[in-house]
Amino acid sequence: MAVLPLCARLGVGQDISCVPVQRKYFQQAVVINRTDIDEYTINKTDYDTAPETPLYNVEFTLKAGTEGYRFSGSENGSIYFGRYNKSTSDLGLPQYAHEVQMLVAGASEEAKAILESLDKGSYVVAMQFGDGTVEVYGIQNGVSTGDYTYSIQENGGGTPIVLSSNEGSPESSLPLVYKSTTVDGEEADFDSAFAQPAT
Repeated sequence: MAVLPLCARLGVGQDISCVPVQRKYFQQAVVINRTDIDEYTINKTDYDTAPETPLYNVEFTLKAGTEGYRFSGSENGSIYFGRYNKSTSDLGLPQYAHEVQMLVAGASEEAKAILESLDKGSYVVAMQFGDGTVEVYGIQNGVSTGDYTYSIQENGGGTPIVLSSNEGSPESSLPLVYKSTTVDGEEADFDSAFAQPAT
C-alpha cells in the first residue's frame, strides 16, 4: 500500500448550536500597498507535533514610514466584505482565490486617481469581522481589480469595487487571521491602518 502524506488532519470540532453566529463585517477595509509589506510570517498548525492547537494566522509589519489606507462606509450597509473561492491545482493541491468588496464613490479627481491606482497596483487588504477578528486577504500574491463598470448615477453615488486574486496566482491559504506583534494588539493595529513610524 502507498504511504499517504500527512499534510493536514482535523484536530478539533466546533459546537455553535447555542451560540449566536456573527454574520457581518465592519463596513471598512484597510488597503495596503503590497510593496509596503516589510516582512510576514504565516503560522499554521503543525500536524506532526500539535494537531490539537489550531493555528491559521499571519504576522506582518510594514516598512518604516508607511501605512495602509482606510476605506469606510455606513455601518448600516453591507458593501464591505470578504470571501474566497477554493479550487484544486493541477498538482492536486487546494488553492484559494481571495476577493474583497468595497465602495469607491464620486466623480472627483481623487476618486479617479484611487480607481486607477487600484487597477494598476497589487494590494493586501485587511477586513474586520463582527467579532473583532481581523482577516488578511492577498498576503502572498496580492489582490487587484478585475473588470468593472463604474456607474455612480445608477448606484447611488458610488460603485462596489472587487479586489481579487489574479487567476494565474491564487493564494495557497484561506484568508489568514491577523496576529499582532503586540499582545492583543490586533484591533489597535487595524484601527491605526497598520501605520509604522518613520525612522
